[in-house]
Amino acid sequence: MDPLAANRKQKTLIMVLLCLGWMVNTFDRIAINVAVIPISKEFGLTETQVGLVISSFFLSYAIMQPIGGSLADRFGSRKVILFSLITWSIFTILTGMAWSFLSLIVLRFLFGIGEGSYPSASQVSLAETFPQKERGRAKSGLLAAGKLAGVLGTLAIASLISIFDWQFMFIFLGVVGLLLAFFYWKYFYPAGTQGIQKNAPSEKMSLKQALKIPLLWQLTVIYFGISIVSWGTAAWMPSYMVKVRDLDLVSMGAVATIPAIMGLITMLFTGWLLDKYMVGREKYLIVLGALIGMISLYFFISAPSIPYVVMYGAFASIGIAIALTTTLTMPLKYIASSSIGTATGMVYLGGQVAGVIAPTVMGFMIQQFNGSYDAGFWFLISALFIALIVGMTVRTHSDETSDQATEINSRAE
Repeated sequence: MDPLAANRKQKTLIMVLLCLGWMVNTFDRIAINVAVIPISKEFGLTETQVGLVISSFFLSYAIMQPIGGSLADRFGSRKVILFSLITWSIFTILTGMAWSFLSLIVLRFLFGIGEGSYPSASQVSLAETFPQKERGRAKSGLLAAGKLAGVLGTLAIASLISIFDWQFMFIFLGVVGLLLAFFYWKYFYPAGTQGIQKNAPSEKMSLKQALKIPLLWQLTVIYFGISIVSWGTAAWMPSYMVKVRDLDLVSMGAVATIPAIMGLITMLFTGWLLDKYMVGREKYLIVLGALIGMISLYFFISAPSIPYVVMYGAFASIGIAIALTTTLTMPLKYIASSSIGTATGMVYLGGQVAGVIAPTVMGFMIQQFNGSYDAGFWFLISALFIALIVGMTVRTHSDETSDQATEINSRAE
């Protein structure tokens, strides 16, 4: 059963609010990656401790992915998103008041609990609002909003820290999040919510049922591999550009915009491609994206100058964007609308487990190799190789995987 059709004005309003939410979500999440440079100096943190601070967020963030998705399926996305936005904004403000390594660990863990429900719940909002044939473009729009926040965020956060300090930056971002929560409370009513809740049977796909669908396992592993790269680079690229490539914070933020812009454009194009031409052939985009990312990161390691760093970084961003957009759109295409939150929560869980692992593993490698980032980048290439291999095995229509998904979907419908 497709969700009730929404009129264009309502779709636009929901999409705008979701995009703003993704942007604030991304700003708050990546802020620590830049702020950790002055924080580590102030608190005397080692690279391993920095990795633990970043990973503490991802531990709770990962735990909340399937929980948030299941709650959104059961109660609708609006309530879950409002709770998530308010909670993570409060703990963003409190991060600006951290006084020690241990307090950072605790506050970032609680921040992850608040933010963890948002990705799965926003996916449910798309299913509540958009028909299946439009969901690839809708999902790519959300991912592009997050990427745009990455373009603007690193530079804006670096500028705020340079002008004021890291404490003010976190408090400012948290206040912005609370203001956005007010607009969600007043205007955010996903178009199909009432219709879906009224007509759908009480039985929805459980996480146990989701675990029986091979396609979801494949997407979870693929997203894990992609996310190792996404979170590994997000956590350590600012430090790499400052410590290895000798850029200041503001210059680092400016240089980071070019790969991010290329990724943003690629996400939008990939969403259009998925809706128009790649139904049932999505795995080829996953494999292509992973391959581009691997080759680009290999050349990135030995790039002789900043222009080459930017060029290879841009190609890597393009590859990741292709694979990422395809992977996260597929549940919207192949899972029943009433169970998308649970299914997406399972896939997102793989990505957030990668968020727990990647920053700490890279930090440990950097420390063990006396400040060299090369081993860390080879770790990222290996993760993309896993995504590529599993991507080659994905089958969506005329096979046992699809039959099992269809059987479970039919019970949810």
